[in-house]
Amino acid sequence: MFAPVAKLASLRAILMLAAEQNLEIHQMDVKSAYLNGNLEEEIFMAPPPGLEVPNGMVLCLKKAVYGMKQGGWVWYEDISGTLKLMGYQRTDTDHAVFVHTRNNTPSIIALYVDDITMVSSDLDAINCDKEALKRRYQMSDLGKIAWILGIHIIQDHLAGRIALSQEKYINEILERFGKSDVRPISTPALANEHLPKLENPEVDAKYYQRMVSTLMYAMLGTRPDLAYMVAALGQHAANPSNDHQRALDHTFRYLHTTSNHHLVFQRGSSHSLTLTRNVDADWATDVNDRKSMSSFMFTLTGAAVSWSSKKQTSVTLSSTEAKYIAGAHVAKEAVWLRRLLAELGPTQTSLTALRMDNQSAITITQNPEFHDHTKHIDMRYHFLWQKVESDEIVLTYTPTGEQTTDALTKGLSREKHERFSKEMGVRRLD
Repeated sequence: MFAPVAKLASLRAILMLAAEQNLEIHQMDVKSAYLNGNLEEEIFMAPPPGLEVPNGMVLCLKKAVYGMKQGGWVWYEDISGTLKLMGYQRTDTDHAVFVHTRNNTPSIIALYVDDITMVSSDLDAINCDKEALKRRYQMSDLGKIAWILGIHIIQDHLAGRIALSQEKYINEILERFGKSDVRPISTPALANEHLPKLENPEVDAKYYQRMVSTLMYAMLGTRPDLAYMVAALGQHAANPSNDHQRALDHTFRYLHTTSNHHLVFQRGSSHSLTLTRNVDADWATDVNDRKSMSSFMFTLTGAAVSWSSKKQTSVTLSSTEAKYIAGAHVAKEAVWLRRLLAELGPTQTSLTALRMDNQSAITITQNPEFHDHTKHIDMRYHFLWQKVESDEIVLTYTPTGEQTTDALTKGLSREKHERFSKEMGVRRLD
């Protein structure tokens, strides 16, 4: 058993809401969190070094300890029960996010193991919740949020802005791999570069894997502009070649150039709380198996809250099919985000429009008779058509030159990459 933790997309959505509605964000840390959970199972443990017990005796655990598989779950059960007694309700979309409304003022709590993020427009409500938690647990009050999961949170109430930065983490990994003084470059990948598969590694696979994994955390946290290269490079982690290492070094040069870029949520647009979404697929571009690359991105308050770049699991026969399958994947994320936002407060009253650059794929969702030509497509991908039919989603045409998610499916020119990165909300602070 493992404890649920708040999804990064949920945390970004909460921070987005705080930027748009000028909310207070505070943070607390639970001391020795796992020791608060009572075990139901009978579990014995050998005494740790330094603890003297009679020969042949073992310890019977009454409390969860770190290192136990069920330790995190026992702690989660305890803290969720406490929050329920405080009036909080667990959200259905993310079991580590809790919401409580009092005097028409919503408060949000997000859990990440022992890190507790508290959001509300009422500072008194936050302080009241802090006192309630302190009565139950040993807590460290960290005050206004500054860091979470290695991500620096910079809130400017006057400017109506919350910026997320991993500059400290990025500088650390650049130094770790000897990339602190590399020559700067403006794009993470060469335009339209394709990496062939290799049967036997030409470079140190473990070193290559460590480099890719550090890139992955930066991408997952605040850098959607890295998504395509993380996905592309990760496919060759078992047998990296000199070309793969060169492409990886190229991405690290770009990371060095843009280490001070932030993901910026900016209050002000009349449509800030309306999901803006793009979906794209690069048809049969993998030179090894001719599978397509799918990508999507959702933005709120001027920056991305959820994104993805991954290879499709099956070969498609046309660009229309590739885009349609990509649309099915983004439809699932759209439904989840709509429900999450409704539970956090800002319900999406209008249809969620998915921007796509393929007219034929859009036609499939609008014309049932057209399905006779798509029977070979797996039924699970027709989830997109069902959501269009139920008036939750509508597909709209967007020319390729304006398709932001193009940066998540391939390497682009400098002009396009920089323009699309800004549309993702990735930029230097003014």
